Amino acid sequence: MKKIISLMATLAFSFALAQIPTLEVENQKKHPVILQDVKIDTKILGNLATTTATYTFYNPSNRILEGTLTFPLPEGVSVSGYALDINGKLRNAVPVPKERAKEVFESIEKRNVDPGIIEKVEGNNFRTRIYPLPEKGNRTIQITYHQELKNVASDYQYFLSFANATTIPKFNLKVWISETVNVPKILENPDGSFAFQKQGNQWIAEINKTDFRPNESLKVTVPKNQNSSNVVLQKASGDKFYFAANVGLDFPVKEKPKSQKIAIIWDNSYSGSKRNRDKELQFLDAYFADNKNVSVSLYLLNNAFENAQEFNVSQGNWSELKNRILNLKYDGGTDFGALKEINGVEEYLLFSDGISNFGDLTMKFKKPLNSITSTPTSDFNLLKLLANQSGGNFINLNEQDTQSALKTYKRLPVRFLGFKENPNMQELFPNIGSVISEPVNIFGISSGNVGKLTAVFSVGNDRFETPVDFSQAQQLENWQIAQFWAQRKINELELNSTRNRQEIKNISEQFGVVSKNTSLIVLDDINDYVRYRITPPQELLADYQKIVSQNKGRVLEERKNLLSKAFDKTRELKTWWNTEFKPVEKKEYPRVSNQSRVDAPAPPNAVREVQASPVANYDMVASNSAKLEETEARPKGKITLVDVESTAEYMKDFQNLQSADAIYQKYLENRSKHEKQVTYYFDISKLLFKKGNKELSLKVLSTLAELDLENEELYKTIYYLLKQRGHYDKELWITQKILEWRPFDAQSHRDHALALIDNKRPQEALNIYKSLLYQEFTDEISMRDNGIEEILIMEINNILKQNKNVDGSKIDDRLKADLPVDIRVVINWNKDNTDIDLWVTDPKGEDCSYGHKSTQIGGRLSNDFTQGFGPEQFLLKKAVKGKYKIKTNFFGERQNILSGPATVMAEVYLYYSDGRQERKIAVFQSQKENKRESDSKILIGEFEF
Repeated sequence: MKKIISLMATLAFSFALAQIPTLEVENQKKHPVILQDVKIDTKILGNLATTTATYTFYNPSNRILEGTLTFPLPEGVSVSGYALDINGKLRNAVPVPKERAKEVFESIEKRNVDPGIIEKVEGNNFRTRIYPLPEKGNRTIQITYHQELKNVASDYQYFLSFANATTIPKFNLKVWISETVNVPKILENPDGSFAFQKQGNQWIAEINKTDFRPNESLKVTVPKNQNSSNVVLQKASGDKFYFAANVGLDFPVKEKPKSQKIAIIWDNSYSGSKRNRDKELQFLDAYFADNKNVSVSLYLLNNAFENAQEFNVSQGNWSELKNRILNLKYDGGTDFGALKEINGVEEYLLFSDGISNFGDLTMKFKKPLNSITSTPTSDFNLLKLLANQSGGNFINLNEQDTQSALKTYKRLPVRFLGFKENPNMQELFPNIGSVISEPVNIFGISSGNVGKLTAVFSVGNDRFETPVDFSQAQQLENWQIAQFWAQRKINELELNSTRNRQEIKNISEQFGVVSKNTSLIVLDDINDYVRYRITPPQELLADYQKIVSQNKGRVLEERKNLLSKAFDKTRELKTWWNTEFKPVEKKEYPRVSNQSRVDAPAPPNAVREVQASPVANYDMVASNSAKLEETEARPKGKITLVDVESTAEYMKDFQNLQSADAIYQKYLENRSKHEKQVTYYFDISKLLFKKGNKELSLKVLSTLAELDLENEELYKTIYYLLKQRGHYDKELWITQKILEWRPFDAQSHRDHALALIDNKRPQEALNIYKSLLYQEFTDEISMRDNGIEEILIMEINNILKQNKNVDGSKIDDRLKADLPVDIRVVINWNKDNTDIDLWVTDPKGEDCSYGHKSTQIGGRLSNDFTQGFGPEQFLLKKAVKGKYKIKTNFFGERQNILSGPATVMAEVYLYYSDGRQERKIAVFQSQKENKRESDSKILIGEFEF
């Protein structure tokens, strides 16, 4: 009896910097999750601030929910603390490698237990996942982050947004400001009673309300205190101290010479429409008022890089260029790998959020590039890297007004050169030679009292010195200067996150700071900390150490068992292949009855031949064996794929449009009505491809990458269509990203190996297959993907058969077998916790399916995957004459509104691994979005012999 997968609703929480979360529950309007209790504590010292926000959510519905909260933090800020309520008490999270945290979370989640994680996704965006939010119950999370406040005139400014806040049953806000003589000023006040009172050496303001809706956000200016020390210390080990030194730049900053020929690179990918274009245009207004005569090349960046137009700005009149920018269309993913140097240009202005989701940055600009961003979800580090490498400036319009942004642009970059006296200091951040901005906080590790020092800076060829008095440093016990230091070090390392991956991981784990490589996780059961080898928080450490020894030896045993199963499966496949199957007369065979209406007709679909061409839905592997003989008794086969047509209502608007351009314009016109509907992009991309416009088809398809951050389900959909259409270079990049996010999934490794084969790199692919079967990448995989070894064995041996120059010496001989077959079908899907079934009906009328895995003529079906991403495989060594039908059945589908319905890729082969191998690929989606497809099977193709 098949297991029916329970469906789970997912909360989509929208959360801007430090604002009250706006909660949306898709398809749950009658039972919205309620933000029941908010408590925010902020401590400010000079321009250093630590904020801890505690939120309690109430789920009034009668179903368990999974919560997802994604929020940006400003430039240079990361999450440094996370806690989740366990049995009514907040439990602190512990740092774990990012991919490991995700693997553990998903493994435990399947048992309906209470894990919680917070991770960093693309850009400076953070995501927390909480499960379960109990029916008619509460869950509480707590998030802590440190930030360095910016200069505003002669003060520092702290801002806490309460934009779009609704009435909150319980609300508490408290702000402590230390070591300042003058009273802080409240520029925006959430409530008239919020005011600062002096208590000792602190200013404290607090409100405690019920059924409260903030009138406005909180904006506080903190006066700089010239009399207090500008160096603070926190004790480290031995005689070492972590320090933070606030240094003023009291020297003149030079302006750079004006450029006569510039290039504006305007990111007009789909996400570009979310930027603050008003701020960007205001900046350009100021720029051209200051640079009145300049030649401008406008380039557009999306999934491609194109020259849009040339302009000559005279006397500051840039109206023609402005109108061109105002009328741009925003579509497609973002590929920084497409960027190129432009001849004759003296300087670049790049307007982008810096998130490259369709390719990697591969170049360094030789001329100065000024990166300009206006959205809080940006990848600040990548934009800084582009500017710093080229000698340009990074301009953050989220935090600067137009005039201060123009001032930043015009100046020559200021670089920190270290301390003149060169005392015993370690790990200074910013790094020596780095470009800096005001206010300058220098973090590092020092020994004892190092006295009065001199910080050295450079502007162009000039050097400047500023005194820093460590002899007046103040040692603090209740401030995490170490975490500020660690956060700054991680920010520097993440400028080249690939090269510095291990060091980022080490620092993140040591100091509990969330990074690209490290997440924070909370587990419910002490035995899960033991099982997954995660050191628990302090209060559980003693119990953990008592039972940790019970788990020794388990991992090695699992690996041995998996490899042993692979040897057994190879022997089983050999036995099957060597068995002679004798078909009998056609008769009625029993049908599986434990799925409702299995004999219901498939939806009407237009059957079409796929013509052999470079853009067809398959590729042909030419025979390398001219000596291959075909007996008369062996019929020649043919594959016919079925075009599974979309039944979506929006397709009616496109049915009478003939040209690709007309279809694309209608797509843009209607997009706002279907903005988050994955099927819309899928269907229109498919339609444009049919019309022969591969460029527009790819642009629409790449837009799927912009709908969410690090969403493997969306990326798998993109991967399937790239593979089908022959975009093998992009297929390789997409599968590499999925593998980075989910290295614990066997399917992630297999997908990347298949992409390597498509890119004619079979040796690398073989190495991946070997590591899969030898379990070299994870310890838990054998429990998640039991049965996948049958598919891997077929593909390993196909590589060895098709590529005579490949070194197969590291593959155990017990895994090698020559297993050519007339028919091979493999289905894969993009959603975890999903059950999709493969059915093949032979000319005798016999079904091969999960309940009837072998047929009279020798058909064989692999393991039935009821969770995970598949795959499932059908094999037939020797085909008999007649027609074979291939169908799929959507038995149980995990709901996830954002990534749309399940997408299936079926790889259909003739003469697999016998030298005449032919492949065609079908990619299609569940026709009933977010509903179980248990009432019908979808016909996807036929073989005819």
